[in-house]
Amino acid sequence: MLSFEWLIDPITPQTFFDEYYERKPLLIRGKDPAKFASLLSLEVIDRYLAGTVPCYPDVFLVDATRELKPEDYSFPDSGGRLDLPRAYQLFDSGSTISLSQLHDRIPELAALCRSAEQTFSSHFQTNIYLSPRNAQGFKIHFDSHDVFALQVAGSKHWTLYENGESGVELPLQGQGFDPEKHSPGPVASELTINAGDVLYCPRGVFHAARSTEEISLHITLGLMGKTWADVMIEAISEACLASPAFRKHVPVGFANSRLDMREAEATFAALIETFARSAKLAPILERFRESFVTSRRPDFQGCLQELDTAPQVSADSRLVAKPHLIYLQQEDGDKLVILFGTTQISLPLFTREAVQFALSGEVFAVSDLPGGLDETGKIVLARRLIKEGLLVRSTNGAALNGGTYPKAPVASAMAASGVNAPAE
Repeated sequence: MLSFEWLIDPITPQTFFDEYYERKPLLIRGKDPAKFASLLSLEVIDRYLAGTVPCYPDVFLVDATRELKPEDYSFPDSGGRLDLPRAYQLFDSGSTISLSQLHDRIPELAALCRSAEQTFSSHFQTNIYLSPRNAQGFKIHFDSHDVFALQVAGSKHWTLYENGESGVELPLQGQGFDPEKHSPGPVASELTINAGDVLYCPRGVFHAARSTEEISLHITLGLMGKTWADVMIEAISEACLASPAFRKHVPVGFANSRLDMREAEATFAALIETFARSAKLAPILERFRESFVTSRRPDFQGCLQELDTAPQVSADSRLVAKPHLIYLQQEDGDKLVILFGTTQISLPLFTREAVQFALSGEVFAVSDLPGGLDETGKIVLARRLIKEGLLVRSTNGAALNGGTYPKAPVASAMAASGVNAPAE
């Protein structure tokens, strides 16, 4: 069920990327107020806070009308452990409860991140904001990463502002909001987000949000994307390692008035020309791709049950790749290497066709695996891919432990031969 297409429906991905991505905000009105209820609820948050040992800064309170310090709602000398009764009193009097990185603890939010990561090839994170009635958590600010605000329950009134002279268009991570440096322009738009709605807000857009006459719960899905600045920094680093010309000192006495700027400018221009001739994009993107894939946390839910209770895999077993699968396929001599999170799976190269077929996203019978494997070989391969968490059993197009499988192939973007907290 989960996918980026599902998240922004009825807007198509094509429309989103052509007209809104990194350009302007987009409010998507949902058809179903309960659309995000399966991801999170007040009951889930209540159970999480009561059944664990929540600590600052994983959980913190914020209030635009007053300054709150961790000691206002945590036990002294406890490493930030929350005093829940005091925290709840602050919530009841107008403070917003924020839960950071909750996708590391709640499987449904982890699946939401994976579904977006598959589309963007970028890290996603979630932060949760629970606001009492008529409350504003953060003052006017902008974020240094793009966010999708998913309204789970209640509603929230958002005010978006023009950038203003001191704003930053598409800020980098190191260009975060500073109230002493940055101030918004005039109001650009005001809108109310109801349960089931999604607001896309590009980085750098000034905004503020206030709950209405009901308690508000929303998920901020934050995109931590690579930029061309990251590529250029990597490329210039490579150039500096490759050529001693970049490693020479700047002119002696450059800080005094006797510096010959003409000679320095000529040297600088020559270095730029050398960089332009030698810089290569493909190796950098390949490293970024491998770093992204190996840093993902795969979904191993169901693997233990498979070992314990599932019937043996046979030629008639129907399987499908796990939803939102992110992997990298490479060849190394006579081996086929699959990078999947921190796991490196090595298979004989002659299984390549069968593996590509199995991970294409379509439901298949083990007997249908191509590539010349005999029946025993097909079963052995299928068992291995199930054990590694790449495949699951399927019934009528549904993954038994992963929900309805999306029809689009999950691995096409990743197959190859070769903590910021989002604000409210």
